[in-house]
Amino acid sequence: MTTKNRMSWLVAVLLLMISSNNAFAANSNSKTYELAMASLEPVEAPSTKTVQYLAELVAKRSDGRLKINPNPGGTLGNGLQIMEGVSIGTVDMVSMVLEWYAPFVKDVNVYVMGFTFRDTDHFRKFIDSDIFDEMKQQILDKMNVRVLAANWVGLPRVLVSKMPVNSPKDIANISMRVPEIETYLKVWRGLGTNPTRVAWPEVYLALKTGTVDAAEGPLDQMYATKFYEAAPYITLTNHLQQAFTVSINEDVYANLPDDLKKILAQASLEAGEHFQELVRTQYSKDRQKMIDGGATISEIDTRPFQKMLMPVIKESEDTGFWTPGLYDRIQSLN
Repeated sequence: MTTKNRMSWLVAVLLLMISSNNAFAANSNSKTYELAMASLEPVEAPSTKTVQYLAELVAKRSDGRLKINPNPGGTLGNGLQIMEGVSIGTVDMVSMVLEWYAPFVKDVNVYVMGFTFRDTDHFRKFIDSDIFDEMKQQILDKMNVRVLAANWVGLPRVLVSKMPVNSPKDIANISMRVPEIETYLKVWRGLGTNPTRVAWPEVYLALKTGTVDAAEGPLDQMYATKFYEAAPYITLTNHLQQAFTVSINEDVYANLPDDLKKILAQASLEAGEHFQELVRTQYSKDRQKMIDGGATISEIDTRPFQKMLMPVIKESEDTGFWTPGLYDRIQSLN
């Protein structure tokens, strides 16, 4: 082959490569991606409404190239099944409260422990800390799940019961609903109840039929779940600060084009701001509706409850339920 012919051949190959790359880029930019997103909360819950807001935000900003299909109300399984699904990739995305990572990443147990946080400000400091960054990295390493947003900060979790509660003695030996998370068992055994595992979508019926005497959950979901109809006493124990996360299977995330990754990550954080505003605005309306419907909402002195859990916290630390020293690191956040 002459030098001239060799140059012509190289130019032709180069032009072919450029054409192929352009075709690939064009094809990538026109491809549509659909992601199934699972959650446990009912359709009217603020978190479910915010998932829909996120889906609309992503669709608009991606010009329809990225579509999120919400699956609320536990339609894709219970909490553990959904988290296992997103870990192995049978579920693309989840909107789940932070404690559902605890069965897979032990350090998350310290978050689930009752009264770990003094108040919502303390909790927000934790979410923005290096401590939580380390937890997110553990979730990625151990579960193959990327946390895109954890700023969906709701109202604290409270106690809902069939009888008034003013002190720990009022819940002694009652049947208490808990999810399939070991830390919940530790907390409510430590507080003197008899924990009973019931899936979240089945809690209302369990309260209504007397299978359990009490349950706990986010204050902002008491109206949407109608728990107050079956158990009219809502006690503001505020034992667990609440945050939903938006997470995605890492392999699914890696398969998205860079521009869609950016859109999804940014929209997830923006949806968190929307969620916080929605939760507080909605609760200001729902509170009176629950009272009008027969609910009693009470504040109590939580210090006796906190004192009962100190031995549980020490035992958890001593047995490696989370990394030693982690609880104190969180307490030291100003």
